[in-house]
Amino acid sequence: MKKLILLFIAVSFAKYNYAQDAKAKAILDDLSKNTKTYKSISASFSFVSEDKNKKVGEKQDGSIIVKGTKYKVEIAGQTIICDGKTIWTYLKESNEVQINNFDPNESEDKITPTNIFTIYEKGFKYEFEKEESVKGVITQKIKLFPNDPKKKNYHTAILSIDKAKKQVTALKVLGKDGSVSNYTVKKFTANAAVDDKTFSFNKSSFPGIEVIDLRE
Repeated sequence: MKKLILLFIAVSFAKYNYAQDAKAKAILDDLSKNTKTYKSISASFSFVSEDKNKKVGEKQDGSIIVKGTKYKVEIAGQTIICDGKTIWTYLKESNEVQINNFDPNESEDKITPTNIFTIYEKGFKYEFEKEESVKGVITQKIKLFPNDPKKKNYHTAILSIDKAKKQVTALKVLGKDGSVSNYTVKKFTANAAVDDKTFSFNKSSFPGIEVIDLRE
């Protein structure tokens, strides 16, 4: 009888986990399908970090424009521009720009403002956590676990999704060192008209700029 009870518990737990994963997959599939219909994304966001002692770091506000593999991010005195081949990182305080080659594989390994809308698409196992109302918006929360955790400095990412709009509203990243990084989308605009000139860096607009070319 004891073995039968344990077997029943194991089977029930397995079915519960499968149901949760199936629900998470359905939500993420809908999110991905919806996101892929956008020709461009323009958003403003806030970023707040906490150390392992729950000490809150400085809050940073930023903005991002994405069009395919091209993007422009502005945050904390930095402007990061990518045209799909080259990345320019401009540091306002030192009037300096660093130039690097764009590596799509490298960008997938890190969670940044440039990929918070698509980070879930590969490299993760997922689990439905809960559905709740956040400031009057029905929000679905999905836990993401990296398939190769040894190569990551975090163990879990929690994605928040607007159920009705099927849009990412927030991302919380739980670091292995006890730190927490929070990205919150403040404003989201899909299919905004974006000129490709947005994704180019004109050094002539910055008199006296120091150019550091790190391309090989």
